[in-house]
Amino acid sequence: MKNRRTYSRIHSYAKAVFLFYDMIGYIRDVSETGFRVEILAEKLPETGKTMHTTIIAHPDLDIDPFNVLAAVRWLKRNDPTIAVGLEVVSFSTLRGKELYKTLVDIFREPVA
Repeated sequence: MKNRRTYSRIHSYAKAVFLFYDMIGYIRDVSETGFRVEILAEKLPETGKTMHTTIIAHPDLDIDPFNVLAAVRWLKRNDPTIAVGLEVVSFSTLRGKELYKTLVDIFREPVA
């Protein structure tokens, strides 16, 4: 199947803490415009809803936690987890935007 994405997804590893929802997920891939998170949850956010999220990179990456406002684009049940596709809406700080770009760059697929 042909990849129809505007930006390629890059496999990654980081935690995503959804503030106000008491949920923690694991980022499985990331692009310049968004990321996919796998969560264990019973109550799910609605498509289109925005979520304040703290991204915590793996400690080996030496990237400080940062906050992002993300919109839920899609949900898919992958028992026992649920995949949530999130689009980046904004960052709480310019530093957060820089750290997100660093995370994307780290997991960028090597150019042949």
